[in-house]
Amino acid sequence: MWRGLAFAAVFLAALAGLMAGVGVSERDLAGTGIAEKAYYALGLFVLGGLDIGTPVGGPLFGRALLWTAYFAAPFVIASTLLEAAARFIGPLGLRVRPLSGHVVLAGAGRLTLLYVRKLRKTDPHRTVVVVERNANHPLLSELRDLHRAVIITGDITSEAILRELRLGRAHRVLLLTGDDFANLDAAAQILKLAPRRSGRIVVHVSDLGFMRETAQSSVARECEIFNGHEFAAINLVHEHLVGRFRGTPHRDLVVLAGFGRFGQSVLHQLQQHAPGSFDHVVIIDEHATRNARAFAHEPGFATDYDRVVIDGDLLDPEIWGRIAEVVRAHGHDPVIVLGSGNDGTNLQAALVVQKQHPDAYVIVRSFRASPFTAEIAEEVGVHAYNLAELIERGMPEEWF
Repeated sequence: MWRGLAFAAVFLAALAGLMAGVGVSERDLAGTGIAEKAYYALGLFVLGGLDIGTPVGGPLFGRALLWTAYFAAPFVIASTLLEAAARFIGPLGLRVRPLSGHVVLAGAGRLTLLYVRKLRKTDPHRTVVVVERNANHPLLSELRDLHRAVIITGDITSEAILRELRLGRAHRVLLLTGDDFANLDAAAQILKLAPRRSGRIVVHVSDLGFMRETAQSSVARECEIFNGHEFAAINLVHEHLVGRFRGTPHRDLVVLAGFGRFGQSVLHQLQQHAPGSFDHVVIIDEHATRNARAFAHEPGFATDYDRVVIDGDLLDPEIWGRIAEVVRAHGHDPVIVLGSGNDGTNLQAALVVQKQHPDAYVIVRSFRASPFTAEIAEEVGVHAYNLAELIERGMPEEWF
């Protein structure tokens, strides 16, 4: 912005001098209009300059303005060229040294993109620096070209890179890589390098058990630890499931199709916010038994319901045949949450489930808003939701 203002000031000074009647030694400007004089004023910014000579004649003030523009224009050009060179061939320090009041984000994944999109709505001019290990990450082009992020290729746990990010002057730091340990490790290093950033560091930990086991660490006390799936699960439980439970006189049967980190977050929130509303839980996942063991360790299963754990593919007809037996034994239409990590699998499973259990309360998950999923869901009578919207809604306003 300052360079744009400098350019405008120098151009207007040159134009004002020429309009005041000042001439140049190598051109006859007598009788020329404002367009011609503007052309010669712009010529001062051409690399090497136009050969128009030096200011002559006219009032003293006009000559002073034109001489000022003569000397200032090369500095504007030089600063632009130097910055361009620093961006493309200069070391990391030259690219980031001018930063102040910036936001640093680690990782170029979907969480980072969600955050940057929302940030640009509320604070379009904030400088954003994204540190990503993979130079070929598919989201880097959108972050750089559409959202004007400064991209640094490197490891956020590297002390050398952390020292170059001017963290002491950063507005906020968000560690959003897919590696929980790397996020926590980087947070610990940042607290040592820039202790005044305490309270302004946000750390994503996707593993619920790991998040709770490290809850008493100094990093957890001085940073804001969050789980994106937990944000989404809280909204899902309150907006979709609590109302359903209240509308049925009996305790419900809940089927969690997909028991990865999101499915585990949903069950944890059900146990916290809807205890006594369900008496059976069926867990389906390719690694259901293993994931259930991890959940049993932390945060743990409640004791007020029965559970069935089934290892298998969500699209396997035999799996849904076994669930149909559980539904008949229970005697009531189930609540089915299709929340695997594959959006297409969830939608296919929803079509199968709706045919087998037409009166069931079916919720189908996708990560982003999908017009196709929404259309199919409306046609067959199931409920569609997207994680991106729920996660974004869960992000506190002070982060922005």
